[in-house]
Amino acid sequence: MVGKREEVRQRTFAEILETAGRMAEAEGWRAVTIRRIAAEIGYSAPVIYQHFPSKEALLHTLLERVNGELAQRMRAAAAGEPASRAPRLAAVAYLEFARSRPGLYRLVSGAPGTDVDASTRRAAAADVIAFTRQLIGAWAAETAAEPVDIEDACDLLWATLHGLACIGSIEDIGFDRALRLADQAVTALLGSWSSTTVNPQGRPPTTEGEK
Repeated sequence: MVGKREEVRQRTFAEILETAGRMAEAEGWRAVTIRRIAAEIGYSAPVIYQHFPSKEALLHTLLERVNGELAQRMRAAAAGEPASRAPRLAAVAYLEFARSRPGLYRLVSGAPGTDVDASTRRAAAADVIAFTRQLIGAWAAETAAEPVDIEDACDLLWATLHGLACIGSIEDIGFDRALRLADQAVTALLGSWSSTTVNPQGRPPTTEGEK
């Protein structure tokens, strides 16, 4: 049973993270400071520092939580679906997350003001990356396709979706178009990884005019 003091600590911890995320959505990550968070929720800065010794520590915690939410959405989208469709469904979930949580997505992608280095961001995304590898591996097994390298395939898919999320955030393009492009892009990627079909004799199919 959680004691009253621990309950208060947990509630304050969650309130700090929620406030930081809300401020970032409204004003960008450069506007997020320990003092502003404290003022927003009615605490003194030392109270915030009891939970997070720096803005960087706060961002690291948020980064891990945001990646956890992203991975959960991707898993939910692909759950119970054929492996051949799962990469496309997970891609849609990724872009819908970027559309619905733009400020938090900018934290994941390392926007100005986030002050989180690339290696830290990639480490925080370990669960998303592992699930993406799993998706591609399952797709390859079900479709008899063979990506040259799962690691390369994962990075290509990740880079493609990030690029689409970026153009989706451009007002005169938007996420509806980004989602349509995503279907084309993921289909093209999966097609490029498909193994060459061979005829029943085990020889590559001949082109027209060959004997």
